[in-house]
Amino acid sequence: MEQKLDFNLLEVFMQVYRLRSITLAADTLQSTQPGVSRALKRLSEQLDTQLFVREGRGIVPTQAAIQLASDIEPALNTVLSALDNLKAFDISQARTFKVVVTEPMLLLLQPQLDHSAKLGNCSVQLVQSPPTEQEMLHQLTMQQADLAIDIGQLEHHSFQVKPVHHDTMMMVCAKNHPQVQGSIDQETYYQADHVTLTLRRAGHHAINYLSTEVMQARKVALQCDSLFTGMALAANSQVLSLAPKVTAAQFADTLGLQVLPLPFTTLPVVHNLIWHKRTTRSAAHIWLRELLTGLLAESNQGSLS
Repeated sequence: MEQKLDFNLLEVFMQVYRLRSITLAADTLQSTQPGVSRALKRLSEQLDTQLFVREGRGIVPTQAAIQLASDIEPALNTVLSALDNLKAFDISQARTFKVVVTEPMLLLLQPQLDHSAKLGNCSVQLVQSPPTEQEMLHQLTMQQADLAIDIGQLEHHSFQVKPVHHDTMMMVCAKNHPQVQGSIDQETYYQADHVTLTLRRAGHHAINYLSTEVMQARKVALQCDSLFTGMALAANSQVLSLAPKVTAAQFADTLGLQVLPLPFTTLPVVHNLIWHKRTTRSAAHIWLRELLTGLLAESNQGSLS
């Protein structure tokens, strides 16, 4: 006699498959390790196949489990999304959303969120993006974050990507800089001392990542991975630094900075909204995406339609 397959067992299986850990899956599912182990055992018995094997201190999926995960993940996400869509969303009900963002987005969006009248009783917690793309996607997959705003290209079947804001990289230096006043040419640029900005994503130097030209060696005085730190150093010394135009304009008067075009062509700084596809039709997540898109559109003309 055929047994009816418990949908909840598939949810447990997918969490263990993604995390490769019964302990972490139990934490994510707000269950216990014995409970998760029992669920996996029941599913294995119903399918009459082994799904995981021990390897060292962890577990690894069998080939059958890999095939099962590949086959059911899209359908499972669709079902979970459909169930989520049935849930009413009301901003008068307290709810906290977590959004991982780059430093420019953190500096730009936090003041707007603080003064927004569109939140109701909801709150949006901005957290700076983790060092790796893999960790960012993991947080979205495990629902540890609701949304990400990040730079760079991403092609992944489980995630939706939408360009939401673009900007131009600018050079910043002190208003009283002895060699730079009002503009800068390439010769002066390469003769000056620089703060090099290392992008948190993959460790690239920002200017090499964005320049359309082959860069000459620069005189590097300091290195950091914070735009604000770079601007503060430039304001209080003779070094040159970089910042997106919106970020530079936001702090130019406060820090006493000149904001000047770079003496060579660069690619635009494009920020994307990134979310897991299972949340595409969720009323709550639609509201969140529209809220942030609207705030970015209001901030300056850099928003993309």
